[in-house]
Amino acid sequence: MDQDNFLGAKAFVWWVGEVVNIADPTAIGRCQVRIFGHHTDNESLLPNSDLPWAHPMKSINNSTANSPLEEGNWVVGFFMDGHSGQFPIMMGVLPGLKQ
Repeated sequence: MDQDNFLGAKAFVWWVGEVVNIADPTAIGRCQVRIFGHHTDNESLLPNSDLPWAHPMKSINNSTANSPLEEGNWVVGFFMDGHSGQFPIMMGVLPGLKQ
């Protein structure tokens, strides 16, 4: 058995980012998130439409509840694919006030 071939064995990459698009064409609650320090702030170099879709992590005791996020929310999560950074999972929202 390969003990190094599972999520987090070699790289569990956490991130924080801003939700920039909530219009998920699959209607399963995904968002496009501009991840701080991973994606450039320059939208002409990386348009929001080119960001990967981040999947929401749901509670195991209420997996059908879907509290919609808003554009501008800050979320925390991790990458399922480690440093490749193409399969983001959102774990929660960081509360705050818009400036």
